Amino acid sequence: MMAAALVLVGGLGGGMQQASGPLHGAGGEVTFALEATPGNDVARGTHHLQLRCDGDVEASARLHVPNRATVTERRSADAESDCVVRLRAPRRADWVNEVMLEVRSAASGAVVHRATAYETGELGGRSFRLPAGDVEVRLSSSLLEAGEVGTALSVMSFNILHGGRLDEVHEHGFEQRNIAELLEFVRHEDPDVLFTVETYGTGDEIVEALNTARSDDKVFTGVQITREPGQAADEDNLWMFTHLPVEEVYPSVAGDHATSFNFGGARLGLPDGRHVHAFSMWLSHRGNAWSPVTRTAMENALGLETTSTEEELLDTDRVARLDMANEILDEHLPSIVQDDAPVIIAGDANALSPLDWSAPFADAPGHEGLTLEWPVMSEFREAGFADTYRHANPDAGRFPGRTWSAGFAYTYAPARIDYILTRGEDVRVLASSTRDRRLPEQRGSALDDIYPFYSDHAAVVSELLVRGTGAAPSGDYEVDEPVEPYDWPAAPDGVPVPPSELSATASNESSPAALAVDGDARTHWHSNYQLDPPPPLPHELTVDMGSVRSLTGLRYQPRINGFNGIVTEYTVEASTDGTTFTEVASGTWDRSQIPSNVELPGVEARYLRLVVHEAVGLFSSAAELTPYEVTKN
Repeated sequence: MMAAALVLVGGLGGGMQQASGPLHGAGGEVTFALEATPGNDVARGTHHLQLRCDGDVEASARLHVPNRATVTERRSADAESDCVVRLRAPRRADWVNEVMLEVRSAASGAVVHRATAYETGELGGRSFRLPAGDVEVRLSSSLLEAGEVGTALSVMSFNILHGGRLDEVHEHGFEQRNIAELLEFVRHEDPDVLFTVETYGTGDEIVEALNTARSDDKVFTGVQITREPGQAADEDNLWMFTHLPVEEVYPSVAGDHATSFNFGGARLGLPDGRHVHAFSMWLSHRGNAWSPVTRTAMENALGLETTSTEEELLDTDRVARLDMANEILDEHLPSIVQDDAPVIIAGDANALSPLDWSAPFADAPGHEGLTLEWPVMSEFREAGFADTYRHANPDAGRFPGRTWSAGFAYTYAPARIDYILTRGEDVRVLASSTRDRRLPEQRGSALDDIYPFYSDHAAVVSELLVRGTGAAPSGDYEVDEPVEPYDWPAAPDGVPVPPSELSATASNESSPAALAVDGDARTHWHSNYQLDPPPPLPHELTVDMGSVRSLTGLRYQPRINGFNGIVTEYTVEASTDGTTFTEVASGTWDRSQIPSNVELPGVEARYLRLVVHEAVGLFSSAAELTPYEVTKN
């Protein structure tokens, strides 16, 4: 798929279709504007633009500098629409069009789409969602000599969880298989620069994998970033892998808040003689943000009083991460980078982004009205760093870019905590996407059933270009699919059995079974996680309804503050005497915090038993397990 929702039509000879629909409706105005791309002159000649929404031309313009650099037209559609921008740009033999597109709401200033492309024929792209009201379509266009475009770099950031050995808690026996499949995945992605976190003894295997069965002359080397005094062999947290020349490995960082366990890098040479400063980073997970945020969003969705204030949520960054980030930005980075060469920082920040949680996305799926100016990633933005995923995918509602937790379950509130950051006028962000599923040929196994990805973190891949000598990139990049609003199921027919009439027992527990029937979704039953290893599945949760009842259904509300224990495969058994149980339902549920229902029409029972056959993290949990019975007249 193509990364840019921008169609460049080569040549000026063919005409472009004019607006076919009415341009004087109540939809608002479209302002088209033209300027040069950073560091270049604007392309001379006329630029023909069309804004096409749902297949129709909404507005069009002819722009050229200096005579007509801005045009305002009417748009017809009131509602949000799926749109693309078509462009016919000036052409010149042996030169390449560099074009950058930005579409934003005039009222809020929120950017809904960006694209950067290099025209070498005709390019197609995905659509974007145009907001209602006035919009701005900003085009930057320059002509570059064909051999003076730059160096394309595919950059990947990946926290691989205990060196690829998974959770190291359960005796599932999949550790070595997961490492082998992870290495196949890395070899398949084949980035130019790979940054890893939690490498923990797997670095040499990654180098070998990247150099196996190559059809080109690239030779990858590994740079071990974490080099602490007295460090054990398997405590090598941060690594970097690249086929680019490693011109210098920077001295180990040793600060009050950050060491080489958290930050470090190297100077990498580019084919045109230039260089980039590349750094791997891991910020502390202490005071994690994702759990209280998803709990708060779920509380809002369920109409409950929230446990945390918005300020208390932001304070999670201040437990440890903010001090680390400030030390990196104020001390370590300036002591190393003393020129204007591009800088790349990639890794696991354990921090959420203010770009994801700003006011325009308060009603995005899983946000539930929350607006949060997260301190840590705000500091990187203030220091001039671009968040490459959000730059390429500015609509945080449709493209949350969530990375936590791919290998277990994504939380209700999207958690994007892994980043590729860049700084420098000569850096172009062409595309960015996530990887959160095993390769197709690896799916369907027992390992895949438990862990649908190789790690608890998704990988992030950003396609960059560093301006300089070199040919234009092809522009054929992978992109994420847009997400749809969450679908909450209606409650089962009938009426819920009151919590005061329920009691519960479990085959094992760390938090009591009674919390699954107390009527408070903020509490939950959890299977035993204190034993080493924990009790294997299946686990059982039995509800006593106090008397025999005519049932209609059962509603399962997963825990709202995390993902461990979300039930994915189950059977339901019923009994009138608590001794003899009969299976009355079975099935699978999504790895989701959204509630699920089981239909139980005609079932007469006093006891219901949920038998958990598969669950996230190989634990079991339930915030609420609510039986529904026939309405009594």
